[in-house]
Amino acid sequence: MQDLEAPPSWCRALLRGKMSTVGRTASGVTVWSIEDQISTATVSDQFRLNAADYHQRYAASDHFEGLFRQALQATGLSFGAAPTILDLGSGSGVNSVIPCLRLFPGAKVVATDLSGELLGLLAEALFIMDAQDQVAPVVMDAMGDHAARNAFDLVTGAAILHHLLSPDQGLRAAFRALKPGGTAIFFEPFDGYAMIGLAYRRILSEGRMRPRPLDSRLEGALAAISADITARTQPDRNDPAFAMMDDKWLFSQERIVKISREIGFASVDFVPQNDHVSLYRDTAQVQMRLATGLDDLQLPDWAVDILDEFDAALPMAAKRRVMLESAIVLTKG
Repeated sequence: MQDLEAPPSWCRALLRGKMSTVGRTASGVTVWSIEDQISTATVSDQFRLNAADYHQRYAASDHFEGLFRQALQATGLSFGAAPTILDLGSGSGVNSVIPCLRLFPGAKVVATDLSGELLGLLAEALFIMDAQDQVAPVVMDAMGDHAARNAFDLVTGAAILHHLLSPDQGLRAAFRALKPGGTAIFFEPFDGYAMIGLAYRRILSEGRMRPRPLDSRLEGALAAISADITARTQPDRNDPAFAMMDDKWLFSQERIVKISREIGFASVDFVPQNDHVSLYRDTAQVQMRLATGLDDLQLPDWAVDILDEFDAALPMAAKRRVMLESAIVLTKG
């Protein structure tokens, strides 16, 4: 077991700067921080005051483990059983750290987030798994320069880049941290969501013409998500509202490739996650559940028919090109 008064010995060589204790969970697992770090990043209440609710709402370990496996298989990448991993934007770790521990049983993971509350939830999970010696939860800015240079085999991020004021800085941080030949894997949303926004606007338009209107909760969710998609597609960084948005970006493949090449990554691959037949219908069901918080509130049949029309209009190869979500796999030369 680790000395609770000091960071794990393996961790000290992987981070720049002195580490201090943020707190200790009820099980005695320590959450750390980098002393004197300067950050312009902010974290909203959903990641701090409402950390437990956020964790419960978005926890999907099995799903993300499947996405990691898919990305590794599609690119032919492999790692030993004990890679060193830097996880950016870990949150409670349920969608990144825990899948990595399953895939790489001997891994040593530096799990980072701005929310000490979410990292505390990760620390409790590590105690239950008896994996507290393998993971160091550290309060740290994903856009910062606190990881040791050329130190990690793998950098991971499950839905982190689109939250950042500057995703470029997050990618640069990953590049600096990786060993030559190392790999970064991020899971992010893309501008193919414009197709969903178009379908939602059509549903809203038709709903206003029908004798029986849409449930107001569904109508509000459809309108809000459609507006959010528009705001996150090529957003204006100078807009004061931009800094207040939790979800800031829907990426284009072209932009990710351009930035990654400029940073120095040797290769950039995309592994789309959304090529199944009922993609838009299934996505809408998930979004309505998350937006309303209700499992039993369903879109009417005529609205589902519209989503099915969009699904039928694009063959699976086109859905892979006009992707909603994708793994971004980056290799450092």
